[in-house]
Amino acid sequence: MNQALIEKYRLHRQEYETQLTQYVQSIAELFDVPVAFLGLSDNETLWIKAKCGTEATEAPLKQAICHLVIDSNDLIYIEDTQKDPRTQKMPAVAGSPFVRFYAGVPVKINNDLVGSFCIIDVKPRQLSSKELRALNNFGTHLGQHCELIFKHLSSEDEHELLNNSPAALIRWQVRPSLSVSYLSPNLTKLLGVALPEDASLFKLEDVIHHDDTDHFLFTVRNHQQGAEICECDFRVKVPGNRSVWYKLVSRAIFDNENLIAIQGLLLNNTEQKYLENRILDTNERMRLLLEASGLGTSDWDIENDTLRVNNRICHMLKLHPDSVDTQSMFWMQLVHPADKDRLISQIGNSLKEPNGVVDIEYRLRNAEGQYLWIETYGKVVTRNEMGRATRFAATHRNITEKKLAELHADKQRRLLGFINHAQNLFVAQKDLQLACEQIFPELIDLAESAYGFIGKMETEDGVPCLQIYAISDVSWSESSKAEYKKFKKGELRFTNLSNLFGHVVTSNAPVIANKPMMHKASKGTPAGHPVLKRFLGLPIQRENKVVGMIGLANKLEDYSQKDVEFLTPLTETLAYLFKAVEVEQARYEAEERLSYLAATDPLTGLMNRRAYFDKIQQFAAENSEPHCLAIVDIDNFKTLNDTYGHPVGDQVLRAVAKVMQHNIRNNDMVSRLGGEEFGIYIDTKDNAVCHQILQAILEEIKQLSFDTDQGQLNNVTVSIGATMFKKGPHAVDTTYFDIAMKQADQALYEVKRNGKASINWFSPSNALKKDGLITGLKS
Repeated sequence: MNQALIEKYRLHRQEYETQLTQYVQSIAELFDVPVAFLGLSDNETLWIKAKCGTEATEAPLKQAICHLVIDSNDLIYIEDTQKDPRTQKMPAVAGSPFVRFYAGVPVKINNDLVGSFCIIDVKPRQLSSKELRALNNFGTHLGQHCELIFKHLSSEDEHELLNNSPAALIRWQVRPSLSVSYLSPNLTKLLGVALPEDASLFKLEDVIHHDDTDHFLFTVRNHQQGAEICECDFRVKVPGNRSVWYKLVSRAIFDNENLIAIQGLLLNNTEQKYLENRILDTNERMRLLLEASGLGTSDWDIENDTLRVNNRICHMLKLHPDSVDTQSMFWMQLVHPADKDRLISQIGNSLKEPNGVVDIEYRLRNAEGQYLWIETYGKVVTRNEMGRATRFAATHRNITEKKLAELHADKQRRLLGFINHAQNLFVAQKDLQLACEQIFPELIDLAESAYGFIGKMETEDGVPCLQIYAISDVSWSESSKAEYKKFKKGELRFTNLSNLFGHVVTSNAPVIANKPMMHKASKGTPAGHPVLKRFLGLPIQRENKVVGMIGLANKLEDYSQKDVEFLTPLTETLAYLFKAVEVEQARYEAEERLSYLAATDPLTGLMNRRAYFDKIQQFAAENSEPHCLAIVDIDNFKTLNDTYGHPVGDQVLRAVAKVMQHNIRNNDMVSRLGGEEFGIYIDTKDNAVCHQILQAILEEIKQLSFDTDQGQLNNVTVSIGATMFKKGPHAVDTTYFDIAMKQADQALYEVKRNGKASINWFSPSNALKKDGLITGLKS
C-alpha cells in the first residue's frame, strides 16, 4: 500500500482508532492472547492504528512480521517464531518483546489491501482450522468496519459540503397530507426568510410569488400522477420588494407505485433566468445536463421507426456510432430475454396513456456479449392531432454496479433467511428427509439452478453410499420413476461414486463443471435424462470429512467460485444439522429402549407388573363396558423347580408366556405379575369369548413337553381365576381395579383349593369372607 490509499480512505483520522480499539480488544480476549492490533502500512512504515497489549504506534515495515501478510496478501500462521526461518532473526523475536507466536490476516477496504490484523503471544501456540477461519473472518469484518467508517466520514463531508453550497434540500412527506419533513440548514440563507424550528410548519407555497404558485402545485400534481423527476421555476419576494428566481429540481419516491415523499434541490436561479434566453434554448440545456451527468439519451421517431441515440449510449455498450442501426428492432434484440416482455409492456402503455411514463430497470447486451443493468426513464413528448404518439424521448443510465450490489445483498438476505428456515424445520420436524424436502425448492431457486439433490453419506454392507434426502423429479422412464418412488419411501441410495457427483465425495472438494462432458470424472448421463449443461457439487463437511453433498445443475450462467463461497454457510449449517439429527435419533432410540426395558419382564419378554397395571387402568378408565381380568398360576411350580432346577423352571415360564401371547388378540394384554403368576386382560364384554381364550391357553399348556437331565417333563398345568368387571358410576380408578384383582385372586384361590388345572370364574356367593387382598394359593 502507498500513501495514496491512506489519504484516499482518510486512515489518519482518529475515528478509526476510536471505533476499532474495542473490537480488537474483544478479539484478543476471544483468542486469549496478550497482544493484538490493526496495522496500516505505507511503503516503509507499519502504523499501529487500533491495538491491545502494546503501546507501540509504528514500526519499520520490513522489521515487522506483518510485512509477511502484506507481501503475500494471505493468512500467515507461525506456531513458533524461533523455529521459523522467516522470523527467527527479526528484532521483535530475538529481543523484546520476544514474540513466540504470530497469526495475521490481510485487511482490505473495497478490495484495496490497506494493512493487516494480527494476534501475538510470547509463548508458542497452536490454532485449529476453525480458529484460523474465524481469524480470517475477523480480518474481513475489520475491513468492512473500516469501509463503513470511511463511508460515514464521506457522508459527513458531503453533508458539510451541502450545507455550505448554494443549493438547499427540502423534503415533503406525502402521507397523510403534503407536509415538509426536512429542511437543510442553508435554506434560511438561500431564501432570506426565517424558518420555524418545526419543519412541518414551513410551507414553501407561502413564500412563493402568487403568480408562480401554480407552477409549484403543478409539479406536486405531476409527482402524484407518477412523474419521477420534475423541474419548477418560481420567484420569492425578498426585503426591498424585490423578487428572486429559484429553480426546484424535485424527485418523487414511490413505494409499490404509491407516492410517499418528494425530495427537492433548491437553487438560486436569478442569473440563469437572465441568461437563459441568450445562451441556450430549453432542449440545449437539457442535452448539456444529460451529457454532463453521464446519461444516455434516445429520441424515437415512432412513425418512421427511427431511433437516434447520443454517443454516451454507444460508449456504454461499447458500440461504434457508425455501426448502430437506427431501427428499434436493433435495440430490442439487445434486451435480455427475461426482461423483454416487461420493457415492451411499459413502452406500449406509455404510448397509449396521455401521461404514461417508462421507468424501468432491465438488462442490455453490450458488444462483448456481457449484460449491463440499465435504468431507463422516458415518455411521449409529441402526439398528432389524433392523440397518437409520434415521438418518444428517454434517458438511460448504467446502474450495473449498483444493481449487482443490490442483487448480491438481496441474495445474502435470502440465504440467511433460508438458513434460519432450515434450522427451524430440522428442529421442529426431527425428520431429515422431510426437512430436506421442504427446504429443497427454495435452495434450487436460491442457487438459480434447474434441478439437483441433497445426499448424506451412509454405509450399505460396509460400502460408502449417498442416502438421498431431497431430489428433483426428473424421471424420464419407468425405471427412473421407480427410483423416484424409492426416494419418496426414503430408500434411494447412490452406491456408484465413480462419476461426476461422486467425485465431490471422493475428492472432498467442490466440483465446478461448466462443460460436464469434458470433466475427467464425467460418465455421461443415462438415455433420456435431461441434458446436463452445467454442474456444481458442494461437499458437506464436518471435521474435514465429507458427511454429505449438494448437487446442482443447469444454471443459466456458468457456476463459479462465487457460487461456492455464497453457499458455504448453507453447507456448514447442514453439516451441523445432520449431526444434530443423528444425536436426536440416537437419544430417541435410547429413550425408547429404556422405556421398553422399564416396562418388560426380562425373562419372558412380557409386560411387567407395573406396566400391566398402568395399561389396564388406562384402558378401563376410557371404557365403561365390562372386561375380563384373569390371573394364571403354574401349578406345583415350586416342586418343579426343586425337582428339575431353576433353568428348567425358567424354560417353563418362557414357554407358558409364549402360549398366552399366541392365544390373545391384538387388543388384549398378558403380563408376568411375579414368580409363576401371570395376568391376562381380555378386551371384550362377551364372557363366552373370554372363556374360549382362557380354555385354549389351558389346553395348549397341557401339551407342552420339555427335555431335561432328569427325563421328559410333561403335564405342566395352570390354574386360572377370572372375573368380568367394569367401572362403577362413582368408582375411583385404583379402587375398582383393586376390587377386580381381588375377585380374580379369590377365583384362583377356589380353583387351587378344588384340584387345580382348570378355570374358575368369580362368583359373589363363593367369595371368601376375609379382609384384604388375597394373592392366591401358592403350590
